[in-house]
Amino acid sequence: MVRYLLNNEKAITRPIWERIFEEDSKDFLDYYYNYKNEDNKILCKFVDDNISSMLHLNPYKIYINNKEYLSYYIVAVATLPEYRKKGYMAELLHKSLNDMYKENVPFTFLRPAKKEIYLPFDFEYIYNHNFLEINNSNFEEIELTEKDYTQIADFTNNFLEKRYKTFCKRDFNYIKVLHQEVKSENGNIIMLFNNNKLIGYYVYWGVNEKIIRAIFLDNAYTNIKNIKPLVMARIINLYEFFKNFSLKDKNDNICMYFNIVDNIIKENNGIFKLTVYDNKSKIEKTSHRNENILNINIQDLLSVFFGYKDISLFTKNDYILKNFHKINLLDKVFIDEEV
Repeated sequence: MVRYLLNNEKAITRPIWERIFEEDSKDFLDYYYNYKNEDNKILCKFVDDNISSMLHLNPYKIYINNKEYLSYYIVAVATLPEYRKKGYMAELLHKSLNDMYKENVPFTFLRPAKKEIYLPFDFEYIYNHNFLEINNSNFEEIELTEKDYTQIADFTNNFLEKRYKTFCKRDFNYIKVLHQEVKSENGNIIMLFNNNKLIGYYVYWGVNEKIIRAIFLDNAYTNIKNIKPLVMARIINLYEFFKNFSLKDKNDNICMYFNIVDNIIKENNGIFKLTVYDNKSKIEKTSHRNENILNINIQDLLSVFFGYKDISLFTKNDYILKNFHKINLLDKVFIDEEV
């Protein structure tokens, strides 16, 4: 049997988390089960009335080109050793993905321990994350308190809106939960001031060593330490996802045809017509087989529309390439959430 746990049942998954994810501390799990379980979903596979596998769906508000959507961050994907290689995790992923489709979620995301686990479920990386360090030590540093949560949320949203097309929206509760999260691992959020003006902040944690998790500060004050793929995603509701594109030339409109293969969400299968106008777009199912049709699976479709892979890897058709390059892609992404 597969089902979502009731709120008063969620704590029964903690022993499984402790057994599978041994690196997570007691304090961190105290935080997680007190805060994240308030509004998340936990989907479990039961065998003989015992949980064999679990999958957590943590809700986030995603901004895509200034539109707000509900999305889910998939975490704590785990199967107990004695139940592995029976297809239980696939069963949970298939159900959760199809359930999210019904909620009109445009895409879901996760941070993989191993990307190979999720490639068969049509997840793909969508951006390379810049890991930063601060190159200036002259700022005044003040520890965040609860009275600062709204200010920091507003600061972060403004900071991200100027730089990215896709990111998780901050609000009072987001910052509150983040603050508790990092404090569970001896961390904190440090506001940075220059001449009494808030110019940024950084987030750190770490029981054994101080690890900088995030820096929100002008590029002039930071250096890039490392760049690597961080987040994988998957298109969920094709129709919602394709409401978020526009054209580089505002006096134009284009049509493109796709023959899409999705082996998990059947509604995403078939021939679709994508119409992109100056500032909006839509996709609709069609029976028309245009000669300039792109045959593509849902995984690669996500990758090219996030600008992570070049469309020329999948077609040499001049008509498709010409029209695709007229589209503003979702190629500026910032998703750095941990759980």
